[in-house]
Amino acid sequence: MKPFKGTPLPVRAWYGLPAEIAVENGLWHLVRVAGIALPHPPVVNLILRRGLPEADRLRLSFLHEFGHLQTLPVALVHVSVLLSYGRWRRRGLAKIVKTLAAAFLAHEAVWELASEMYVVANTREEYRQIYWRHPNPGGQLVFWAGMGFLATVCTLSVLRRDQTT
Repeated sequence: MKPFKGTPLPVRAWYGLPAEIAVENGLWHLVRVAGIALPHPPVVNLILRRGLPEADRLRLSFLHEFGHLQTLPVALVHVSVLLSYGRWRRRGLAKIVKTLAAAFLAHEAVWELASEMYVVANTREEYRQIYWRHPNPGGQLVFWAGMGFLATVCTLSVLRRDQTT
């Protein structure tokens, strides 16, 4: 599966969900699932892939988008845990909104980490060599540390028990 700039490629997740993915450019990516187009800015890919040659950037970005599809069950389990076991009862509107925001951030961070881990697992030595030839230590640090921090802190924030109850 070789990504071509702007050309949607059909893919199928390990659990059977069909989709199309197009890594169009540095400004937009397109994922189409069940006929529903989900265009979005490649924020994570802009951070992680900064300074890479176009072919490597497109390939890793494509795999990252496919990683979202492949790791959707992980993301769904995580968000289910947050919504099922999160602190939602006897809370005012402001605290519910704050908790929902933390749940959203936690979910997004976990899913981004899972998707990039999919890329690493599927490219292994190639991933290491690409970043060895074209270092991006700031982007790597921002992504891995930042997403790890958000995933941990926000998940714990949603799941922690109030000290007053």
